[in-house]
Order: sequence, then structure tokens, then C-alpha cells
Amino acid sequence: MPAITSAALLALGAALAGCGAQDGADAVSPALGGSPAAQAELHRILSRFEDGARAERIALEPDLLAFRGRYPGDDLARIATAHLAWIALERGDLRRAEALSAEVEAAGPGATGDLARVLRGAALRRAGKPKPAFGVLRPLVSKVIDAYVRSLLNEEVTAAAMEAGAWTQAVELMGVWLREADDDDRAAVRTRIGALLRKVPIAHLVGAMRAGQAAGEVVDPQVDLRSLVAERLAIVARERRDVALAKELLDRAGALLGSQGDAISELAAGAGTARVEPPTVGLLLSTRSSESRRRGVEIAAGVAHGLGLLRPGSDARLVSRDDGGQGSVDEALSSLTAEGAAVLIAGSDREQATAVARFARTNAIPVLLVHPPEPAALDGAFVFVVGEEPARSIEVLAAALAERGAKPVALVGGEAGARKDAGGSPPSAPPGAAAGGAPPVAPAPALAERGIALALPCDGPLDPRALRPPAVRGIILAGDAPCAEQALRAAPRTATIALGFEAAVPPPPGSLVATAGLFPLVAAPPGAQPPPGAGDPRAPSGAPGPGAALAVWLATHPSPPSYWAALGRDAGVLAWAGVQRLPKTGTEDPAEVKARRLAAASAMSSATAELWTTSAAGFGGKRVLPRVVGYRVIEKAR
Repeated sequence: MPAITSAALLALGAALAGCGAQDGADAVSPALGGSPAAQAELHRILSRFEDGARAERIALEPDLLAFRGRYPGDDLARIATAHLAWIALERGDLRRAEALSAEVEAAGPGATGDLARVLRGAALRRAGKPKPAFGVLRPLVSKVIDAYVRSLLNEEVTAAAMEAGAWTQAVELMGVWLREADDDDRAAVRTRIGALLRKVPIAHLVGAMRAGQAAGEVVDPQVDLRSLVAERLAIVARERRDVALAKELLDRAGALLGSQGDAISELAAGAGTARVEPPTVGLLLSTRSSESRRRGVEIAAGVAHGLGLLRPGSDARLVSRDDGGQGSVDEALSSLTAEGAAVLIAGSDREQATAVARFARTNAIPVLLVHPPEPAALDGAFVFVVGEEPARSIEVLAAALAERGAKPVALVGGEAGARKDAGGSPPSAPPGAAAGGAPPVAPAPALAERGIALALPCDGPLDPRALRPPAVRGIILAGDAPCAEQALRAAPRTATIALGFEAAVPPPPGSLVATAGLFPLVAAPPGAQPPPGAGDPRAPSGAPGPGAALAVWLATHPSPPSYWAALGRDAGVLAWAGVQRLPKTGTEDPAEVKARRLAAASAMSSATAELWTTSAAGFGGKRVLPRVVGYRVIEKAR
């Protein structure tokens, strides 16, 4: 740590007086002592303090206490008190450090007050209060002139931002810390920042790289944080064999890569290189909308469960990418294949599923689609569909409501595609329906025959009046839990409720619940009737019921699996069947890669396993997972 001269400490208030009055703040007075004897004595103490190690500084506490006792009315006593707070901080006596710092601050603004504020913020941060500490320290950044105090401030405010999860601010503050470090201290600061960057989420480092590209040419890599960010991202790209990230690094930060440049160039050039690593599954997520992001999180949890990643000793390896940012589906999938994935899982919506199916056919790699693609994309030996058309459950629930005389029916929420299947051109809006949200749509002939009178989106607040005319007797909840909760609050008491797969809310008595295989995996409520098709003979013998499967899930998750998590779990189980028997060594030989991908596709096609979203045991040699969609009746209490 660089030395601070005692003369500088004694004049700290004068040096910072101008800074303390910036931005309209009150003018401050320098904390200068009037006694030459006091100045001389404090000079001797602080000279030893500045040159001493931690133990030597702590040993100066009696001298500082004695100084305060001899000169209680001298302004320099505040500087002594601030250094007593510093000693308390060094000792780990955070309560005393905070109290002494507050005492100095209360005596008035100025340089000594700023020093006390830095120490108080450091005490708060080390006491496990990063957000309050950040609030105390952030306004002082780049306003403290003394190098010694500035070094402590920059380290503490950066650590507070990190611990508070303020990643963007933390990276910005690292840049300040590096620029303001003394030459003798810069190498150590770079090392500490490098360690901190390993804890920053990669997405925030990529954002920092993109923002840094607009900051102009690099003057000196040693004082430019962008070189450290590029170095960290280069390591990540190489570890993950992330081709897309390697290409972006070359485009945006090529001059900063240093010794990593050649390796990143080779990785970027290998975008089309086919390889297989044992036993690796690739997962593509979507970030295009809030709905696809929610589904992606749930699918990922299910895939991890299906692959057994939470089980000790699991051999499975999962690599993931998303289709957001400035990349594309093909670039993300190419990155997954470059990392050695032999099977891909993707498709949280129809658009992504269709693009992935096209990639699978072009690159001859098996994919498991969690959502069905466009019908024309179901071609080829490498496209496997695990998911179900959303309209299937709507048709089943609409027919069940019609059989009970609960019609006309309102369809609330769900995918736009499903509502399109369920509805045609907009009718005249029922009274009150125009008060908020999108207008309802009239049913298409196929579902109109089932008694569906209108389809309501759930993109915004749901107007309760929209569910009353035209005398709605049944309501299908096709959206997610928040949408279902809105609809339940607005539903007429006389209406019969039917819950689709995504409506993860407690089913009201007398309602219908869509089922597929063991899903929904919840403890069956009293009076629940078994779902149609529950005794399908295709289910493997000895398969556990929903209670046993639920217990296994709840051992590592706080709540029952959602529909997308259950589909992800089944995809993970089938993907594992495809990769588990592949050779245990990696390969980039084109013929061997092709053979292993074909072997994985064949294994998945014939695999049998206990699945959650279907009573079928597997694909049965086909490409679309068979599924009986039924419903469960929740009996009313007697």
C-alpha cells in the first residue's frame, strides 16, 4: 500500500475543502489544529502509522488515545479519532469502528469527515451490510484526493457492489479502482480485480465488453479494465468452447486478448467443427420474451432432474446457450455442437422449435423439441418431439365442459397460437369487455362446436365484466399461474372451471384439471377421479405413481414440477438414453461424429423409461412422443 505523508494527512481537510463543496454542498472547513505542539506530535504518530504493517498500526492505539487526552479541544483530535476507527476496523471490531467514524462525521464535514465516512462504509460492508455500505461509499468515488484513503475506498465500494449483486456498477467501479491505483500498487490491484471478475455473471461481462468497445482506443492495457474483462471472457470461451463468444471477442476486443488471441482465433475459426464429448447434452433456451424466459428456467430445471445432475456421481454433462442478444439460433446451436453435445434439447415455443428442427436436418444431429414445430418441420430422422400442441388440452377440456352442460365456454390466456386455433375474427365485444386488455376473439368452427364462445388474452389486467356475457358457464384457464389467478377472481360463481397444463393454481372444488401421464404431479385431493387413460398398458411395469415421482422431485425442489419442467424432465431422461452408451472419449473425426449422432438418435427412438407427461414408455420407434391428454375431476366437498 503506498505511503501517505503525515503532512498530507494533517492538510487533508484543506486539500479536500473544495471537493466537499461540490454539487451545491455546504462549504467545509479544514480540520487543522492551531497548536504547533499538537501538529508535531500527531506528525510523529502518523509517520509510524503510514509506514507500519497491520500489527504496528494497531500498536499505535495507546499513543492516539493519549494524544486525544492531551489535546481534547484541538481540531486534530478528530484526525486521531478517525485513525482509532481505522485501527478498530483492522482489528475486526466493526461496531467500534462504525461508532468512532460516526462520531467524527457528526463533528462536521470536511476531509476528516470523508475519511470517517469511508471507514464507516467499510465497517458496514464487513458487517454483512453491503447495500447500506454501497450507499455510504458510492458518492465519495473519485472525490477523495489522498491515495491511501482512495485505495481503501475503491476496494471497499467495489466489494460492496459485488456483495449487493450490483454487477454493472461493480464492473464500472473496478475500472475506476484500476485507473486511480498508484503505479507501485497497480499490479496487486489487477490481481484482486481479476479474482473478482471470476464472480461476475458472464452476461454482465459481455455487456461490459460491448459498452467498452464504444469507449475508444486503449491507451495502456495496464490501466484499462477492458483488458481484464477480455481475458476473463477468453478463458470462459475456451472452457466452454463457446464459438459465438470467441467470434464476438475477436470482433470487439481482439487487440486486448494478448496471449489468448491465437487460441480464441482458433476457436472462432472452428465454428463449423463437429465434435462429440461424452456424455454431453446441449440445451438451447429462449430469451425473446418474458414467457419464453420463464419457460426456459422451468425447462432447464426439468432437464437437470432428468439427466440426474443433482444426483451424486452423475456422469451426465449439460451445456447451455440462449438465442438472445446479438446471436441467432444457428449460432447458439453451432456453439453447443462445438462444445461436444451429441443430443440437443430446445424449443420453448413454436418459432424456436421450427428453426431448431431445420438445424437438426442440416447438421444431422438429434434434437428433442419441448414444443412442437410447424408441421412441415417434422421431417427427417433427427427431429424428435417431446411436447404437445397447446390446442390439444383445450379441445379435451372444452369437450368435457360441454358434456357437463357448462357452455358457452370462455378460453382465458395461453399461447397466441392456441388462441388462434381456438378463435377467428373478432366479434362484437360483449358489454364492458373494452375496458382493458386486448379484445376477445370469436371461435373457429372446430372449437365453436365444443361450445367455446370467446377467447381472452391475458397480456394485461383482465376485466371481470368480460367473463360475464354472454352467460359464460365454463372457463378454461390456458395461461400461467398469474393469468389463472386473475381469471378465478373474475369468474362468475356459477361457472365451471377447467385448468390447463400451465395453470399452476389450486383447483377449485368441482373443477376439471387437464392431465397427461402422471402430470400434474401433485398429491391427489380427496374425491379426485383417475384420469382417462391412466391404466395405459404401454406404461412400464412397476412405474411409480405420481406420489413417488413427486417425492423424488421435492427432495431437491421447493414446489411440484410445472408443465414445462415436467416436459424438460422427460426430454432429459430420453436424452440421457441417447448419450449414456456412447464411447467415453471425445472425437472430432467427421465419420465418428456422424456415427455417434446416429447411435444417439437410434437409442432415443427405441428407449423405454418412466415418463411424467405421457403414459407411453418412449417414442416406440417413431419421432413424436405418444400422449393421451385427459382430465381429472375435483369433486365438491360433501
